[in-house]
Amino acid sequence: MPASRTGVAAAGVILVIFLYAIDGTVVSIAMPTVVARLGDLELYSWVFSIYMLTSALATPLFGKLSDLFGRRRLMLIGIAIFTLGSALCGAAQSMGQLIVFRAIQGIGGGAIYALSFIIISVVFPGEKRAKMQGLISGVWGISSILAPLIGGLITQYWSWRWIFFVNLPGALVATVLIMAGFREATASGRKPQLDLKGAVSLLLGLLLLFYALAPGGKGSHGLSLFSFVLSAFALATLAVFFILERGSKEPIIPPDLFRLHLFKMAAALGALAAMGVFGVISYLPLYIQGVLGGTASEAGTALLLASVAWTGGSVMAGQGMNRFGYRAVCVAGMALMALGYGLFINLGARVGMLGALLDGILVGAGMGMVNVTTLVAAQNGVPISRVGVATSTVMLFRTFGGAFGVSLMGSVLFTEMYRQLVGLSVRSGMGISVTDLERLANPQNLMEPSVRLGIPERLLPVLVDVLGDSIWYAFLAGFVLMLIGFISSLFMDALTPATTPRPAGASEPKM
Repeated sequence: MPASRTGVAAAGVILVIFLYAIDGTVVSIAMPTVVARLGDLELYSWVFSIYMLTSALATPLFGKLSDLFGRRRLMLIGIAIFTLGSALCGAAQSMGQLIVFRAIQGIGGGAIYALSFIIISVVFPGEKRAKMQGLISGVWGISSILAPLIGGLITQYWSWRWIFFVNLPGALVATVLIMAGFREATASGRKPQLDLKGAVSLLLGLLLLFYALAPGGKGSHGLSLFSFVLSAFALATLAVFFILERGSKEPIIPPDLFRLHLFKMAAALGALAAMGVFGVISYLPLYIQGVLGGTASEAGTALLLASVAWTGGSVMAGQGMNRFGYRAVCVAGMALMALGYGLFINLGARVGMLGALLDGILVGAGMGMVNVTTLVAAQNGVPISRVGVATSTVMLFRTFGGAFGVSLMGSVLFTEMYRQLVGLSVRSGMGISVTDLERLANPQNLMEPSVRLGIPERLLPVLVDVLGDSIWYAFLAGFVLMLIGFISSLFMDALTPATTPRPAGASEPKM
């Protein structure tokens, strides 16, 4: 392929990766405003969870489909799905619609993520490939810094709908660049077997579990008997998934890798750390805007500092694991994340803007340390022929962990919020229903002058306190998860990358 055409294809891939990378953060900045406009605050966590879930499941499936139908074709289909999902999200008229459209957008995002790395590996030879992969990693770093600023500015000075519409021109340009620059004669001769039964059972099990944690129905805000029964069905479905994976020739999550202690610990710690960082990304902006009365730009600043700390933690991990080993770095990282959550719950109502910023910095730095260390450990802890599948499996665990953490914290938040609003409805003596109190307690509505005028003066600070207390309980749940992560990190292998023996015991995938 001519160098000029290669450069055009690379530009298209980099652009579409940038759009995918910034999407999650800009949405988290805008969500307090979105729930004010669309209502249904109890569905808040689903906007994040469903996107992460469909994206994670689409990633391995589109990677395998590209071997059957060609990378170029599948990448263009992925961009089209992502663009369609973005347009529909921007036009959503209810939270229910937004969740469905985010699921569509997530499918496209997962395809983009998978195909970008595959196309780079096809287009560029060995030494240039490494440079391009490094460049893509740099794009992720830049996007983590720019996304909070972009999300805050668009939401505050334009419209929340444009955090989705802004993807459309970029996706169009990326499509043109990839069509012009990437030519593929034929698809690969290898015919992979798609693990569709595994994908369906995993999707169904996780959807049931997330729905049990966040029912989302009016008057159904608590962790009820229904939730526990549904959770039991979810766990049974996930058990079926793992049984199916044992017999699959190309499983989504290879069971044999979990016989390796280092890989098993890396996957578990990666999932626990993701629960912590996505909890902060999802609910810290809600606290800053809804309780502290901050702007979307101020919430963006908090996530910007967390992103910078994440980058710094990643750099420290790269040096630290070579000197002190995987265990020491993971222990330090999980300790920082637990400290960040602990600071928030210890300060309670006294958490001001400075405390919120510090919370994000500590959790971001800890995630950076655990994120890099667990990935390197997983890659070094498996046979060389299994590095690719080990990497994708750890990434899946992180995504599922993040989605679970967001759902669990959301369930705790809305359980406590509904409990307090029921009590407030009884105590207020003003004949205000729980439904009306929910509407008034919407974080963005509490900052809307027209809405504030309609709230009884003595009730306004009480509603703010209800939201603040509810978020406190959500962060308490996050703190418990981080304590579990810290204790688990003590069992991580104390090896360094240089002293990690390359195992030969894990079986090769059946062909």
